Amino acid sequence: MALYRPRGTLARVIYAKFHNDNFLENIDTQQWYSLNCELPQKFQSKFVDLKQPDPTTVQWLERTKMLSSNIWLHLWHALARSVLQFFMTQTDINGLLKRGSMFILSEEQFCRLLEAGGFRTRSLSEPITLLDIGAGDGEVSLRVANSVNELSGNAVLQVFATEASWTMRERLKKLNFNVVTEIRELQNVDLISCLNVLDRCFDPFKLLEDIHAALAPTGRAVIALVLPYMHYVETNTSHLPLRPLLDNSNKRNGRETSFEEEAAMFLELLENCGFRVESWTKAPYLCEGDLRQSFYWLIDLIVVISKKPTN
Repeated sequence: MALYRPRGTLARVIYAKFHNDNFLENIDTQQWYSLNCELPQKFQSKFVDLKQPDPTTVQWLERTKMLSSNIWLHLWHALARSVLQFFMTQTDINGLLKRGSMFILSEEQFCRLLEAGGFRTRSLSEPITLLDIGAGDGEVSLRVANSVNELSGNAVLQVFATEASWTMRERLKKLNFNVVTEIRELQNVDLISCLNVLDRCFDPFKLLEDIHAALAPTGRAVIALVLPYMHYVETNTSHLPLRPLLDNSNKRNGRETSFEEEAAMFLELLENCGFRVESWTKAPYLCEGDLRQSFYWLIDLIVVISKKPTN
């Protein structure tokens, strides 16, 4: 029997999406959270095993599958991107079209990681300050803020954000975020989140220095980094950073570095930059889908860190 092959372009796209989504239904999502081997004991003891997608994560995946079924909306997005790409960055386009929302951890998962990392709130009479660096459309920022509210018993929360994209900044303002231009505008911040930004900025080491300077002595920062590490700077012509975070010599020599090896390298780097690793986990970095498939994912290393005490 001859294999069916759709003839029209749109028919081929829909046919391919059907098969891609069937593949997604059968992936082992527990692999998103599990380790293949242990890290050095000083880091392994801080690992928070989330095991599998929780109900909030599953709900988000179901929602993005439903959004992805709107073929005409995705055709409009594809047409708009083909025009806007000549004078806007991809992030600006996503902000304008209100597409491409991300998901990292649910509120419950953020709470587990923060509690394991020793995040403590002060008395309810004092506001808690939260800074999200590179906040995007604010969806992940809201989950972090909700987690802090849960842990603090609904204390007063002041949420600040930085964002390079002008369209995303407008979306953040509509969420009543205090959008700031520079991290150095803030001091003694209780919680700083920097989620999947280090591998997208021009100078990641300068960003780590700014986080260290802005963080309160007893505060915590949450850092997420996609592994395998692949740096890409959207806003310059070379798309290369001033200084890469991790050494890619193994990849250049033809040997793939495992998640666990790169995780150990990055955790060690954070400690060499004046931080102390308090807790960490492995989780998917999920993104809304398009005409090709319902959602996309990368694998994140997510770390809660504190400032090492000065002698």
